Amino acid sequence: MTKSFFDHETTLKALRRAAETAKHGTREEQSGKFLPPPGWKGHLVTADDAKPEPRSEPRRKSA
Repeated sequence: MTKSFFDHETTLKALRRAAETAKHGTREEQSGKFLPPPGWKGHLVTADDAKPEPRSEPRRKSA
């Protein structure tokens, strides 16, 4: 029997910790001592920012 590189329980624990951090933030973020980087204007990057702009005209096929 070969031992896999990632143990099932270890992987589940790591995923739970990652979900906890994503949901509630890090200790620094929770305490309010977290400072945004210099020059930060407050725009949060969302999934909508990654979507390409819709095209107004369909692309022409090359001859």
